[in-house]
Amino acid sequence: MRKMSRGTVAMLGSFVFAVAFSLSAYAQAPASQAPAAQAPAAAAAQAQKPETATGELKSVDAQKMTLTLENGQTFQYTSSTKVTGAQGGVAGLATMSGREVTIDYETKGADRIATMITITAEKK
Repeated sequence: MRKMSRGTVAMLGSFVFAVAFSLSAYAQAPASQAPAAQAPAAAAAQAQKPETATGELKSVDAQKMTLTLENGQTFQYTSSTKVTGAQGGVAGLATMSGREVTIDYETKGADRIATMITITAEKK
C-alpha cells in the first residue's frame, strides 16, 4: 500500500509541475502571438492617418459644416478644425470662394474630416 501511495504522490507532483510550467510559459508569451488583440489598434492607427488635399475653394455650407473644392471634393469640418489665413475661423471661409486652400484631413468611413484648413495668398 505504501508503494501505491508514493507512486500516486509522485504522479500528482509531476502533474502539478507540468501545469505550473505550462501556465508560466503561457503568461510569458509575447504579445506578437496575439494578433487579434493588435488588429483594432492597427485599424485605428490606419484610420487616423492624415492626408492632404489642395485646390480652389468653391463653396462653404455652414449648416452642413462642409466645404467643397472646385474639383468636387467635399470635406466636413468641426468646431475643432484649425483654420489659418481666414478672419473668423471656419465662418470666415464663406467669403473666400476662389481662394487656394490646403486641407489636412482624416478619412473616417466615407467621410473626410478636415483637421486643418490653410488659406494661401489671394490669387492675382
